[in-house]
Amino acid sequence: MSYPIAPGGLAAVLAHPDDESFGCAGALALAHDAGRTTRLLVATRGEAGTSDGSPDPAIAGQREAELICAARAIGLDEVSLLDGYPDGGVADQPFDRLVDDIAAWLADRRPAAVITFGPHGVTGHPDHIVVGNATRWAVERLSDLGIAPNAVYVISPVFDPAGNRYDLSAEEQAATHRIAITSVATRKADALACHESQSDVAEELAALRSAIDSGAPIHEGYHRVRPIVPAPHPDFDAVLI
Repeated sequence: MSYPIAPGGLAAVLAHPDDESFGCAGALALAHDAGRTTRLLVATRGEAGTSDGSPDPAIAGQREAELICAARAIGLDEVSLLDGYPDGGVADQPFDRLVDDIAAWLADRRPAAVITFGPHGVTGHPDHIVVGNATRWAVERLSDLGIAPNAVYVISPVFDPAGNRYDLSAEEQAATHRIAITSVATRKADALACHESQSDVAEELAALRSAIDSGAPIHEGYHRVRPIVPAPHPDFDAVLI
């Protein structure tokens, strides 16, 4: 997908195809509907998303197609994939190179705000953790040049409709922003459904569709880590940008 010339908007920097649909599809869809440019950078092609976790080039191709399907459901203007980062082995690659690659992508597009993973990567996946860390390093590097995004958020999934409870970091447990995504929840569900190769999608998708059918409010949670939100923060903010 080609990206528009206009800079700004909301970007997400994540590790695998499907991270966007599990984590921040609602916020991205809302930003798109508000006329913001929406972009996604994914570090790997997801080739280890097999039943036994062994890399499979055919799965990589399928997951890339699933990612494009999800991007269309959400309303993304651009999807980019990094080269040279194996699924399950991002942490084994030179960290400085990863920071350089993410910084270059951000510098070219100048998003106003960025979503990424927090210190525990929601699930503890090492790819999530290192991509989140590298994104925050990249933003600090751009700050030294005066071209950093205005805000950085980490996914804080305390509003997971499936009721999952993860071993989250302190940041990830302390959402500062609660985003009402009820109006775009069906698009988040459609994006999740695109990732049919992944066995863990079914439970999340069923829970989300149940929440939609019940008419209950549906939210995504985020913690703004740059600039830091002073504690205490008794009320949730409702918009990211």
